[in-house]
This record gives sequence, structure tokens and C-alpha cells, in this order.
Amino acid sequence: MKKLSTFFAVGTVALTLSTPVLAGSVGTPGSYVPAQADSDTIAKLEQASEDAQREARDGNKNNLAYARKSYQIDQLVARMKSGKPVSQKKIDRALRPVTVW
Repeated sequence: MKKLSTFFAVGTVALTLSTPVLAGSVGTPGSYVPAQADSDTIAKLEQASEDAQREARDGNKNNLAYARKSYQIDQLVARMKSGKPVSQKKIDRALRPVTVW
């Protein structure tokens, strides 16, 4: 009896640990829609980058965060101009103001 309950317990633990593996692929959801590289969006991103650069130059308390934000936006714009897909979430995140903790 003890052998059977041990076997059942080990099987239950193995099934529990392997469930995420058996669940399927994890990654981008099927509703992933890349944003179109339109000139209006690129202009907004470039303006946000310039704003972040200005904040970094004006001696804000944490100017490194603003410089990093400007760099990330510039990379996103370059990716959009080259025709690579960019998710709308990344664009929305880039347009948010810098958060300094």
C-alpha cells in the first residue's frame, strides 16, 4: 500500500511540474499587430526624444534616465524607419514620460 501511494505522489508531482511544458508555446499572442511606420508616429517619437534630451541637458536630478530614454526612442525610430515590425505597446511605452524613482 505504501509503495502505491508513493508512486501516486511521485506521478502527481511529475505531472504538476510538466504541465507548463505540455501547455503549448509561450511567446507573442496571436493578436500581435505590429504598428505601421507612419510619419505622424515617427514625428511624435522624435519629439519625445528631443524632449528627453532637453531634460537631460537642463540638469535634471537624474539626467541619465532622460538620456537613456532618448536613446531608446531613437533606436525605436530607427527600427521603424528600416521597416521592422514594432509593437504598439513599445510605442506607447516610449511616449510615456520618464519615471524617476
